Amino acid sequence: MKKPLLVWGVMTSALYTLLTLISSTLALTMGQTHDTHAHLLMRFGFVATGVTATVLYLYWPFKKGKRTPLHYLLPYAVAQSLVFVMVFLTGLTTTLHPDAYRDAFFNFTFVAIPIIIGLVIYDYYKYKKTLRT
Repeated sequence: MKKPLLVWGVMTSALYTLLTLISSTLALTMGQTHDTHAHLLMRFGFVATGVTATVLYLYWPFKKGKRTPLHYLLPYAVAQSLVFVMVFLTGLTTTLHPDAYRDAFFNFTFVAIPIIIGLVIYDYYKYKKTLRT
């Protein structure tokens, strides 16, 4: 149980830091000198949701063998749905930007795509290694 929690903590910290640095750098170069705390907390919620889906994927006891596309798309779909629920709940307490759902979708998906590709490559080599032994 300790290993998945450690992986979750490291992945969440690294990804949140990286995304915040990139976002802050881009915002500063465009002249925006402030960011709201609510926005930072929402970013953390998005990152934590995506990392949770990834860690559950990595440590879920799947049957041995080749993975189907559903193995990759189902965790993404569940995590994306939770992101939309977070945006909806935020909309109950504050005014949302008209494109809030679209922005959340693109921000989450553009980070999820390289992670899913990485998982496919990881699973491919892991599956190939099990065939050799």
